[in-house]
Amino acid sequence: MMETKEILKRLCSERGVSGRENEMLGIIRSLTGAFADEIKQLPNGTVIARIGRTDSKRHIMLDAHLDRIGLIVTDINEEGFLKVYPVGGMDMRSLAGAVVSVMGKEEIKGVICTLPPHLVKKEEGMTKHDLWIDTGLPAGKVRELFSQGDTASVCCIFRELLGNKVTAPALDNRAGCAVIIRAAQLMLGKLHDTELSLVFSSQEETNESGAASAAFVLEPDEAVVVDVGFAKQEGVPAGQCGELGRGPVISIAPVLSRKVTDGLISAAGRLGISCDFEVDGGGTGTNADRIAVTAGGIPCAVISVPEKNMHTRTEIVSLDDIENTAAVIAEYITGGEGK
Repeated sequence: MMETKEILKRLCSERGVSGRENEMLGIIRSLTGAFADEIKQLPNGTVIARIGRTDSKRHIMLDAHLDRIGLIVTDINEEGFLKVYPVGGMDMRSLAGAVVSVMGKEEIKGVICTLPPHLVKKEEGMTKHDLWIDTGLPAGKVRELFSQGDTASVCCIFRELLGNKVTAPALDNRAGCAVIIRAAQLMLGKLHDTELSLVFSSQEETNESGAASAAFVLEPDEAVVVDVGFAKQEGVPAGQCGELGRGPVISIAPVLSRKVTDGLISAAGRLGISCDFEVDGGGTGTNADRIAVTAGGIPCAVISVPEKNMHTRTEIVSLDDIENTAAVIAEYITGGEGK
């Protein structure tokens, strides 16, 4: 059975910018094919891996969004520079000089253009309206290879850090995808009269439509959404973050089911796994906000992996947190809660 680190590394190796999730189908098939009874992809790019009998008494949806933030080509100027705009909430502060991979007729590396700091006024900074990519190619070749609507993703190597932590782009939310795959592994042979749908949903970073359509198709009895949350650091409000390496973050919010949320909390307690809490006064900013109001309403909970440097090219998570988050979910589903 593949270890959590290898699962995560393989997930982070693929592009899959929001709206281009088809690039991820092969990797999801390879990671879930050994235990899934059925794998299918919806027209919008969402991938669903089903485990268990369809006539089971209980049907649970585990959702983690598959897409990553990126850039989309909006224009090509006379000199052959690619004008791009963010797909999702890119952190502009991290983009200056970044190496990117542009997907056109060929995959070509380029660099986000930036002025030398000597020529930049203190009050100026890069904005989403003035992003350009330099591929180093002649203008004619650029027009031959690329067109409006092509996407680009930031390049960065998956690296191991001290304390069983890793850094990579796309950990939001390939970390969540790794959690639901690992949770499924932990539950193999234990899903008595429970059908499980692993939903790797599309377009969360842009409109959360992938999770909504999956929930509409599946009509599960309940759903657990796995995402990344803010890790504790200077400037992050208390009550909205979790300490890196301490364990998962469980959300509490009006849009969420208190029963499912309490079930996760109880499961963590039975396992002796510490968890932090993120308390919201309305929505959660995750797919749960859409799933909860799909069809006649679906009871939802949100459990997150703490992450530093969110929406940058050097996101950081703890492998221990991924493993513990998966363990809590598996214990909730197979340990008697909610039945």
